[in-house]
Amino acid sequence: MTPAIAPVLVVEDDRNVLDITSFVLETAGYTVLTAMNADEALLVLSGHPEVGLVLTDVNMPGKMDGIDLVRELHRAGNPVRCVVVSGDALHACDRLGDLAPFLAKPYDRRSLLQAVGDALAA
Repeated sequence: MTPAIAPVLVVEDDRNVLDITSFVLETAGYTVLTAMNADEALLVLSGHPEVGLVLTDVNMPGKMDGIDLVRELHRAGNPVRCVVVSGDALHACDRLGDLAPFLAKPYDRRSLLQAVGDALAA
């Protein structure tokens, strides 16, 4: 029997990107939860400790962007793995450092599934 794959939380404020990303992950066998900003993500995580990966965009409305969300999760001692995505790779990578893996937008199905699989296997 193969072990269950931990759920993935997709944090993205663009509804189209959120829906497409969720669909790709679901068709690959992942259980997907969604949030449209960092505050929603923290709320979802508080009710779903089984989440194994947070896939978060950098630029989102609210007090925290995606990098701040990852920093907050680490600060709080949450062991969830994270992958950060952005269309502004240079700026995001400068701020991100080695805090979490980075996936540049636009990403295709193969690179998304590779990034998620690698992060969950780490």
